[in-house]
Amino acid sequence: MPQAFFHNPKYKKLSTDARYLYMIFTLKMTKSPNNGWVDFDGNMYIIYPDKDLMDV
Repeated sequence: MPQAFFHNPKYKKLSTDARYLYMIFTLKMTKSPNNGWVDFDGNMYIIYPDKDLMDV
């Protein structure tokens, strides 16, 4: 988790759930190239259905 979440006043009000969600999405993003989740401009994206996210 980025240290900025703890030290930067900009992120001070970020909830624990939001920080956790950031970690989940970041980990999922590392798998994007292997899963072919890259658009024509080279931007990576993730596919994460709400149900799967709720299970996590």
